[in-house]
Amino acid sequence: MILRIPIGGFPLTQETQGAMEALTGDRLLFRCDFVIEAGGLDTAISVLAEKPTPNLLIVEMDAPRDLFFERLGALANVCDPATKVILIAQHNDIELFQELIKNGVSDYLVGPVTAERLRDSIAKVYQGTENESEGRIIAFTGLAGGAGSSVIAHNTANELANIYGSRVVVLDLDICFGTAALNFNIQPRQTIADALSQAGRLDESLLDQFFMLFEENISILASPASLNVGLQIAPDSFDALLKAVRPMGDFIILDLPHVWVPWISDALAAADEVILVARPDLTNLRNAKNMVEFVGPKRGVEAPTRLVLNQVGASKRADLSEKDFVEAVAMSAAVSIPYDAEVFGQALNNGEMLSKVSKKNKSTLAIAELAKLVSAREVAEDKKKSSIFSIFKKSNS
Repeated sequence: MILRIPIGGFPLTQETQGAMEALTGDRLLFRCDFVIEAGGLDTAISVLAEKPTPNLLIVEMDAPRDLFFERLGALANVCDPATKVILIAQHNDIELFQELIKNGVSDYLVGPVTAERLRDSIAKVYQGTENESEGRIIAFTGLAGGAGSSVIAHNTANELANIYGSRVVVLDLDICFGTAALNFNIQPRQTIADALSQAGRLDESLLDQFFMLFEENISILASPASLNVGLQIAPDSFDALLKAVRPMGDFIILDLPHVWVPWISDALAAADEVILVARPDLTNLRNAKNMVEFVGPKRGVEAPTRLVLNQVGASKRADLSEKDFVEAVAMSAAVSIPYDAEVFGQALNNGEMLSKVSKKNKSTLAIAELAKLVSAREVAEDKKKSSIFSIFKKSNS
């Protein structure tokens, strides 16, 4: 879940202010608009009397116990009823907590608070607000040119569709050099460039005009693969596309180009899964280390980043071992895909998926294993086995 909401923070102490400021780069919140002003409850009342109320307020207060609800009533009078509020104070009182929650406060924290506690509180407040029908976003990026990220992405999409009978959407975001049309052997009437050019009005019905269907349940939004398009993807356009696409599939595959621009960074931070595809050589090792160090802190432990070693054995003398990658990036390969020139060559030249060329090939089996890992369904199956302040306003009126 990635929140895209305005958040108002009104700390009293330096510790709370530092915790709020530390949240601005968190994966859950990096797309939120933060306004943090010191002064606690009094500043919040003063500011909100003149400005619109953000979706979420985080307010620290130091009122004595007997004046608690009176002061909150003053805040309620300047708040939109739909605003969610996380309150921070020093009273460690379970009865107070229960009364606050009963009267519409979203959560109550006893100070001092850390960034981690604040983040957990926000996640709890918004838990379940994300549309359950939205697809799982899986982003593939190559750590160097020619790493084979697109081939792995497209074949993983095919395996997800075959293994789970799920709806899979493939977005080929490499405007100039994308290969989805070739790999799936389709002739797109319209492309992702056409969709992005209408980002302001995208919805499911409009997107249906752009998608090409592969077999029964893989929808592909191919790139034009042209140098003459002249389209630069902006973060807002990418967000609009992703928002419109998510309800259309169980899995959303992002085939990302090997470039570094703001929307790519956002995509890697926001995806439910990130797959780093690398050849086992020194350049890919260096880039893997850089990528993990940059993206890791934004994603957090709940959003997996996986390393896939591709073309293993293509250059036995130059290949590094998986041990080298583990030591450099503290990450083992989720799967290692052996180099098989004949099978990959036949698939690419004929516009076929690897499973059609050779279902029992080691490379095909490795990609099927990757599909199971990124689906999050195998783990889920195992687990199966084993209006705010309304009362304050009434009492204050």
